[in-house]
Amino acid sequence: MRLYPVYAIGMLAITDAFVNQALSVLAPDITGSLGVSTAALSSLLAIQLLAVGAGPFLMAALVKGRPIRAGVSIATGLLWSAATFAMAFAQDLWTLGALLLLSGLANGSQIALHSPLLADLYAPAVRGRVLALYGAAMPAGAILSPLTVSLLSGGFGLDWRAVYTVLGLLSLAGVLSALRLRDPGIGRFDPPAATGGGLLRSRTLRRVFATFVAYGMLLVPTATFLSTHLKERWGLAADVRGLFTALCSALAIVVLATLGRRLDGLLRSGALPSTVAWTLAGSALAFAAGAVAPAMPLTLAAFLVGLVLTPLIVPMITLIMVAVTHAARRSLTASLFGIGLAVGGLAGAALLDTVDRLYGTAGAVASIALPGLVAGLIVASTRHTIQNDLVPVRQESLDV
Repeated sequence: MRLYPVYAIGMLAITDAFVNQALSVLAPDITGSLGVSTAALSSLLAIQLLAVGAGPFLMAALVKGRPIRAGVSIATGLLWSAATFAMAFAQDLWTLGALLLLSGLANGSQIALHSPLLADLYAPAVRGRVLALYGAAMPAGAILSPLTVSLLSGGFGLDWRAVYTVLGLLSLAGVLSALRLRDPGIGRFDPPAATGGGLLRSRTLRRVFATFVAYGMLLVPTATFLSTHLKERWGLAADVRGLFTALCSALAIVVLATLGRRLDGLLRSGALPSTVAWTLAGSALAFAAGAVAPAMPLTLAAFLVGLVLTPLIVPMITLIMVAVTHAARRSLTASLFGIGLAVGGLAGAALLDTVDRLYGTAGAVASIALPGLVAGLIVASTRHTIQNDLVPVRQESLDV
């Protein structure tokens, strides 16, 4: 199995993670510098996710029927690298929002193109482990970005603007390393007559879409509020918060590498939906427990569990989506899921803003456990539908 394609696409995902992970760690410093609330910054992140969800529709239309997904992915990577660099010069919330919007539109290629491209680059028999390896790119970015932030802010004493200048340059270098990536063609492993139900016709896809909406209510707000809670409640500086996030991400990579080889077997046995459900529930409850824990060690332990489990969720849900969607529809379906994630993120940001004003940050973070549990229940129900919705594949591609 050639590893360069998954490395190249993973590197694009890592550079994408630079801006978001750094924003999570530096959120208190940015809000203090610009004189805005944490809730306002969280709302900007949710708006960015709307751009991430809307951008892929244009990209899906652009690449439809044409093997140019690799080129588009690289071009958009160059664009979000430039946006990351430009964030260093943002002087107000509006400029920051505009750059996050631009980055979000470019980042849309990650949702619309990356997993469909991987599905055509690698045979169905190894898609689970490949998606797990690709999923490790996000926590890898969560290691590299916070460590860089910690080194630059703690070791060299740079402010958040200088940090973003360096991150932009590193992001550009990462994108350039993916220049040899090529598109193998759409539907490479699917029989010519293979079909798969769209979102409206597939019961599995409808339920997975609903899962993404509920999951967005968990994912988006925790990106900023966890770091804020660690600073305001326990007084942890940016470099310490960055090191903690890096440790969580390193453990997540180990878990992803261990789990990857089992995902394909879990899909074939029908146990994958239940596995996703338990992971979602565990992550949500861990975040809630960390928010209300009375001692810092307990807070860190609970947040560690939540942050280790979270990177496992998207690769597993994506494997379900790929398995029940025909190759020609995967980019569009992934785009629809991005919209669902963004809508959930906006709802989660609104929920957190309301609860934060009434009960404080701890109560706000604890309140998002409920959407996480709901997401787990929804995805667990797909165990009754997934076997009937599976898209057939060429027999010769089932063995590796």
